[in-house]
This record gives sequence, structure tokens and C-alpha cells, in this order.
Amino acid sequence: MKLLRIGLVFGYGLAFYRDILHGVKTLAAERPHWVLTPIAPDRRALNSPLVKTQHGFIAHVFTRELAAGLRALHKPVVNVSGVLPELAFPRVVVDHRAVGRLAAEHLLERGLRHFAFVGYSEHAFSVGREAGFRDEIERLGHPVAVFRDRVRRPGELNGLWRWNPSLLTWLKSLPTPTGILTSNDSQGVQVSEYCRHLGLHVPDQVAIVGVDDDDLLCDLARPSLSSVQLPGPRIGYEAAVMLERLIRRQRLETSRLELPPVRLVVRQSSDIQAIADADVSAAVRYIRDHAGEAIDVGDVVRAVAASRRSLERRFRHHVQRGIGQEIRRAHLERAKALLADTDMPMSLVAMRSGFTDSRQLSIVFRQETGSTPTHFRRQHRFRD
Repeated sequence: MKLLRIGLVFGYGLAFYRDILHGVKTLAAERPHWVLTPIAPDRRALNSPLVKTQHGFIAHVFTRELAAGLRALHKPVVNVSGVLPELAFPRVVVDHRAVGRLAAEHLLERGLRHFAFVGYSEHAFSVGREAGFRDEIERLGHPVAVFRDRVRRPGELNGLWRWNPSLLTWLKSLPTPTGILTSNDSQGVQVSEYCRHLGLHVPDQVAIVGVDDDDLLCDLARPSLSSVQLPGPRIGYEAAVMLERLIRRQRLETSRLELPPVRLVVRQSSDIQAIADADVSAAVRYIRDHAGEAIDVGDVVRAVAASRRSLERRFRHHVQRGIGQEIRRAHLERAKALLADTDMPMSLVAMRSGFTDSRQLSIVFRQETGSTPTHFRRQHRFRD
């Protein structure tokens, strides 16, 4: 078959970019005539004679200069960046509002009542994550303090941050304990280090959640950073499918595909239990510690040694859902982790996430997510 040259225009310093590459590679493995060409995300790099031989591009377009350079090539481009929403390129991106909502639910279930967001003022991915976070928190009557960095380029390609005295001053003004969502993991590590400068203990005084689940950055944080895992491999795969259709001059079903986050990976930075009611706090901790077991409401009541009716009432007041609902949610999150991270057979996934069998797992999974466990695994196991 005639060779099809695909240009990959983004850096490789962050795990999110590498995850996208895994997804592109999955489709490319089924297309032996594809040739993949790495291209630096810089307009000057687009002047190379090799670039002009490409049939299309998958690009992380985070500057208007890079966008202009790609447009000038007059070749199909699929954008995988959530920075500049006004660009007309077809796009495969994360559902950023869903990212914010997921982080909000996690911090709320920790029993926190003060919340904050750290992001960027001019970038769509941050704006969307802030909006989803605020919608969920404010719906329950809690205010959200916000710090928006005005830097034009959100993090260098190596993922590191610059010193920002304004952020340090803002952090000092927050009440404690506070739950903070940062727009990405780089900012999460930055906030964590600033807390050390200020003598604020993470997570007891400041609980932090980042976004991207970058293994290096999450481990670099002290303590390790909880983070929202994004569907990078699926983004890469869907972007490659979309680009192939554009190159073949086939009609796209949509020019903008938004994919939900995979899950929130809990690490030490948000491992806090700030519920004032000791019985409810113990109940929540018991459910988390036994998420892989087939527990029920009776088990929780016996572990706490409280009146069932009283505990249920107080649990709903503090956690915003019933004990049974919380058990179901914990089982489901455990199942998602096993589906995304392991090759366990479905029967073993069910058993190790508290379900009686794979049939019950499938029923609950579909009711809660609208999808099946098999479909969820297929979406998030592109690396195999």
C-alpha cells in the first residue's frame, strides 16, 4: 500500500503526551503503511522539508503561532490540546468540566467544607476544570476561592513551574483545612512545595488534587499527589481515527470529541478525613478500607457500634448520600481501577471489588456509568 506519513506535533516531556502516543501507536499497529514522524511543537520546525511530505498531523496546538504554521501547510490537522478553544481544527480533548466535578466529589466526600482552585486565566482546559469544580461545590452551598495564573504558556514542556510570590501570598490567606484542585499536576507539585514553605501540612491542613496523573510529578510531590487520570491513550487513538478519515476525505461524525476522565487516583495529598462526626468519619474510613470486600450497611453499623437509624441520618448529612450508596460507589471505583490497570478476568475483578459475581458487576456498572465493564476496559487499556 502507499505509505501514509503522519506528523506528531507535540513534546514528550509529560506523561499525558506519551499516553496520547500510546493511543496513536495502537491504531498505527493496524496500519502497516503508516509512517509516524515526530515534529517539535514550534513553528520554526514546520519549515523542515520533511514536514512538507506529511499527509496529515496530530498536534498539541497550544500557541496561535503554531496554529498559523500548521494552517499554512494546507494539510489535515487534528488538535489534541485543550488550550485555545477558538481554533477551527477538528479536536479530540478531555471533558474538562467532568474532570472538575470528579475532583469536587472526591474532596467533598473527605468531609472538607473549604475549597479552592488554582489554574490559568486564559486557557480553556483550566477554565473548564474550574467551572466543573465550582458547579459541584457551589451546588452544595460552599464557596470556592480561586487563583488564576496569567502566564500565557501553561507550563513548559518539561512540566516544571516558575516561582510565583502571588500564589504563595494567596495560599497563606486560605482557611484550613482546605481542599484544592489544581488545573494540572505541575501546579499540584507547586502548591505542595509552597505549603512546605508556609509550614502548612498536606493533607491535614491543605488537601491537594492535581490533573494528568503524571507518575513522575505525582511521586515528586511531598507527599505524593492525588490526581485525575485522563484518557490520553484513547485521545490518541480517536485522533488517529479522525485524521485518517480527513486524509481520505471522508465526512466526520463530529469535529469535536470530548472524552471523560478515567478516574481519580488517590494518593497521600488528599488522604484526609475531615468529618467532625467521629462515627460518620469511622464509617467512611471502614468503607474505604474494605472497598474490595462484599460489605453491606449492616457491616458498617456493626464496625462503628452506633444506632443504624442515627448513623444513616448523620451520614447523609455529612457525606450527602446514604451508607449503601457510598458502599456502591466505593465498590465501583475499585472495579474501575482494576479494569484500567490490570488484565484480571471479569469474575476476579468482580470478586476483588466487592461484587458477588461478574453479572452483578455488569448490572451496577451499566446503571452508574451507562457503559459495560468490558467497554470501559477497552477504552482505557490501549497500551497492551
